[in-house]
Amino acid sequence: MSANPHAEGYLQALGLHRSPFPPTPDAQAYFHTGALQRELAEAGHCLMARKGFVLLTGEVGMGKSTFVRKLIAAVEAEGAAVSLVLNTFLQGPQLMAAVLRDFGMTPGADAAADLNQLDAFLLRRWQAGSTSVLIIDDAQNLTLESLELLRLLSSLESGQEKLLQIVLVGQPELAANLSQPAIRQLASRIVKHIELRPFTAEESARYIAFRLDLAGAGGRIELTPGALAALQRHSGGNPRRIHLVMDRCLYGLVARGGSFIDPLLLAAAVAEAGFRPPVAAAPRAMWPRLGSARLSAAFALLLGSSLAMATGMAWRGTRPTPAPAAPPQVAIQPAAPTAAPALARCIDGLGAAPQAHAGLHLQRIDAAQAALLGVREGVCIERRDDGWLAAWHDPRADVRQVQRALSAQAPALVPGFVDGRYGPDTRRAVADFQRRHGLPATGEADALTQLLLLAAPTPAHGTPHVRR
Repeated sequence: MSANPHAEGYLQALGLHRSPFPPTPDAQAYFHTGALQRELAEAGHCLMARKGFVLLTGEVGMGKSTFVRKLIAAVEAEGAAVSLVLNTFLQGPQLMAAVLRDFGMTPGADAAADLNQLDAFLLRRWQAGSTSVLIIDDAQNLTLESLELLRLLSSLESGQEKLLQIVLVGQPELAANLSQPAIRQLASRIVKHIELRPFTAEESARYIAFRLDLAGAGGRIELTPGALAALQRHSGGNPRRIHLVMDRCLYGLVARGGSFIDPLLLAAAVAEAGFRPPVAAAPRAMWPRLGSARLSAAFALLLGSSLAMATGMAWRGTRPTPAPAAPPQVAIQPAAPTAAPALARCIDGLGAAPQAHAGLHLQRIDAAQAALLGVREGVCIERRDDGWLAAWHDPRADVRQVQRALSAQAPALVPGFVDGRYGPDTRRAVADFQRRHGLPATGEADALTQLLLLAAPTPAHGTPHVRR
């Protein structure tokens, strides 16, 4: 149980005895896919058989630290001595000193003496039948000088075997660093390269169920199929991102009640975590990374009692729950002549399957934006006490669609503007449109900008001219 009283309260409210999705590595709750199990076994074998270098790479949040902790436990159980260097901003002699201290020795002022001291220690360990392992985390930060030092350490041998087994752990750019011609001798000694890859959708679902069960959920907390699809889309199968979103979802369950995490709750948790949703690739190059604004205010709204009642509907394909009474309908003025249904019911009707909610956006908008979007099909809008709340699916517009919509708004744009390339002209035109519609003029066509652009009527006059 956490020592944090606030965390303890939220865990108790859910009937959990530990945090299912902690922010720090948790080797005690290691999730074994078949691939991870094989990689862990092979890495341990390479080290204990004294075969040389092992390389472990993976993007941020892919579980490298947890993998390393499991590897350390495995080799220490077989009698290996392990030095783990975490601060790779130590370079050259400082790195050597950190290795010596971790093996229980005292570094001196002379580099040659330090090397001899380490050599003698490793030889004694080898003569006693023990393996010595050096693990360097965040090794992508190592300079050429430090990598050359590691090559020198890897040269220490008994005549038959290497005295020091080395594991380099880092982000994918580490592999690129090792491909430099100046250190090709070091790269040639790597006998095993482990690449940690994102979970598949099926692995993510099993991972979440595994973590919840381990925390004592006993099947009481579940994600609907639509929420699982949305989580995979926003997290990309990255364990750290899964933890960030799921932890917020659990807080949302405490505030809202119930045991199901649906797409609306998950969308709010994603927004609170500050993720930018992935978008479909453009047909041509130069399409910038798109994203929607952070929606922390919408998350607070979602967890309020009024919206909590609205989200109690039964999502298709999930366990049925009683539908709430519809709140009074609110007319969108001046553009919408008919009443808008309650937000949650409207969202439920946007798609025919739970997977249709995977690309759901939930965002606060102003009155002018609400008037513009109130007549657009596929957009749900509800008036709140402090403004408007809109929900819609990702417009998925490509560069040419955005450019054509901008051209309709500003016919004076330079000839050849619709070229499928997101260059300075397009960025300036997007920024101008954003200024005219109450959005931050970032020049990036995020989800709300795309939606407003596709919904905006063509102005009769006063269109801007964008110069190349």
